[in-house]
Parts: sequence; structure tokens; C-alpha cells
Amino acid sequence: MSPAETAAASLPGRHPLVRRILQGGVADTIRLTAARGALPIPAHDLIYLQVQLLNDAQPAVAQSATESLAAVPTENVAALLREAGCDPCVLEHFALSGRLTGETLASAIAHPNTPGSTLLSLAASDDPDTLNLLVTNEQRVIDSPALFQALRDNSHLRPEDRRRLHELELDFIGKEPLVVKLRPAPEIPSTGDQTAAPPEEEGDEDATDTEAAGLSGEETGGEPPPIPTAADEEELRSTVAFQKILKLGVPERVQLAMKGTAEERAILIRDTTKIVALQVLKSPKLGENEIAGFAQMRNVHEDILRKIAGKRDWTKSYSVVHALIRNPKTPTGLSTQFLSRLGVRDLNLMTRDKNIPEGLRRAARNLFLARTQKSGKRKH
Repeated sequence: MSPAETAAASLPGRHPLVRRILQGGVADTIRLTAARGALPIPAHDLIYLQVQLLNDAQPAVAQSATESLAAVPTENVAALLREAGCDPCVLEHFALSGRLTGETLASAIAHPNTPGSTLLSLAASDDPDTLNLLVTNEQRVIDSPALFQALRDNSHLRPEDRRRLHELELDFIGKEPLVVKLRPAPEIPSTGDQTAAPPEEEGDEDATDTEAAGLSGEETGGEPPPIPTAADEEELRSTVAFQKILKLGVPERVQLAMKGTAEERAILIRDTTKIVALQVLKSPKLGENEIAGFAQMRNVHEDILRKIAGKRDWTKSYSVVHALIRNPKTPTGLSTQFLSRLGVRDLNLMTRDKNIPEGLRRAARNLFLARTQKSGKRKH
């Protein structure tokens, strides 16, 4: 059986004309018409057929297929690559074509049908953005020692991606296989020293906090939701929504991130496929409480926190800013940038929080002292 006949036999759902052409025995003119993209069949069947015809014995057919595929608009390619049933050979062709970038390339890399050999070929790229997309496809890296090694050996890998590979090696490589696609939440230690600040003079407390923060009373009133514990994460994994999401491919999870419920978004924001998690932040259904909840999660990708911190509409909320600063995973530069937004009471609590970086704790202490000393001078 030839490769084309094997392909035809293994795809009973394809259009009858596709099967007929791949089984052989049709005139060169028909194959040439197909290669040029002129057959009246569905686009996904036509592109699949053209990819198969790239290896046609007739040079004219193979050349026409090459030229026709190169002319397919990028938006059409992107839509095709988001289909759950996209064929491995189609994914491989476009992923290695050199024409895909950004989210379209991310869709090809993250698609569960993309062959491992394709990812290995991309791992030899000298483009740091392509390598980043591979590294963030953590499940495939964990499952493929060869892919992990190829990425680690690539000198064009960014330092932050190299650190991420190192974390994967420490946590997962060589360990028992992962069952889920979400990072488990770390146990959150209780901080016995994070007690409430001593009460100030009655009547001055709220005024001092509001004045120091430069915010209205309404803005200072929002508290971020409680930080999820390991028990909360375990309970989440037992939900119907979580079990449903486990069975979905990347394209379906991307769609659900936009159209799903708040419960589904809370699961997908933790997805280790970065394109899925970032898509949650594009959902038109997002509310301020959800954003504040995401901002304090310690098992989301750092890029999620960066995205939240970079959107002014979200960081107008005191509870979102407070959550970002409390989160030890938020880059220290961003946390420090927002520190001046905190009221005196919260600044005082930050000086005692052992979960945040020492540099941030020190900056909070300095700002707290500066404000309380200034306030003390005014009272005299």
C-alpha cells in the first residue's frame, strides 16, 4: 500500500473525491485541478488533499500544490488549525512552513494532533518566540525527553524559558506522569506573624488610610477573595466542569475560555497551555471579582499576572492591586510599582508578610514609616 493509499484508507470521514484521488488511478488533470485548489469540496478536505499531493509523482502536481498552499490566507489557516480534528500532516506542513507567527503558530504547537517530530524540528529554531511557545506547551515537554533535551540544548532559548525548563525538570521530568493539565496549587503556609496592625486612634484610622492611598472610601473597601488552599484546589478537581475540561483539546479550551462560565474560567486560567489561560482574560464576561481572584492565584503563569497588571481598567480597582502585591509570583518590579496605592493598614501588614520577597517587604516598610511619620508631624 502506498502512503497515499494508506492515508485514504485511514480517513473514512473525508470527502469521496479525496479518497478517490488518493487511492490512485485518476487522471493527472484531476490531480492537477485538486493541487490548484479548484475542486468544489470543503476547505479542510481540499487543504488536506493538497498537502498529500505535495509528494505526487508528477512534478507539475506537486509544484501546483506547493504554490496553492502558500497562497492560502493566514486567517483561513488559523481557522483550520483551531479545528479539533485537524490532521497531523496539515499541522506539520503549516507549522514548518515558516509563515506562521504569534497565536496562529501557538495554535499549531499547542494542538494535540501535532506530531512530536514537528515539535522537535521547531525546537531547533533560532527564533526565541517560537522556542517560548514550545516551552509553554509544558505537557508535551514533560512527555517528551527528546523535546526537553532539544530545547535545553538550543543556545537561542531566553533565560526565563531556560529557568522554566529547569523548574519542569525539578518538578516533573522523570517523575510519575501527570494526570491533569493544570499545575497543582502549592500548600499555602499559615503566617502566624501576619497579625492585624495595632488599632490607631478611633476616628483617624479610615481617614489616614484613605488619604495615604489617594483613593476614595469606596475604592479602599474592596478586599480580594481568600487565597485558594490545596484543599480548595482538590475540591475544584472533583467538579463536573473540571472533568469536562480534561477531555477537551486546546482549540475547544480556547473557545470555552471566551464563552464559558465563571467556574470554567477559574479552571482554564490555570491551564498550562498559555494561549488558553491568556484567552480567559479576553472573555467579555469577566468581572472585577474574577480578576481580583486571578491576581492572587499562585499557580497561574506569570504572564497572566503581567497582563492583569498592564490593564489600567483592572488596576483601577484597589482589590486587584492589593491581590497583585500580595501574590509572591507577581514580578517584584510590578508589585513595587503598585505599592504606593496601598493604604497605611495594608502597608503595615505587608511589612510582616513572609510570603512576599524581602525587597518588596522592605519597600513597604519604608513607605509605611514615611507616611506614618508625616501623619505624626501633622497631628503635632
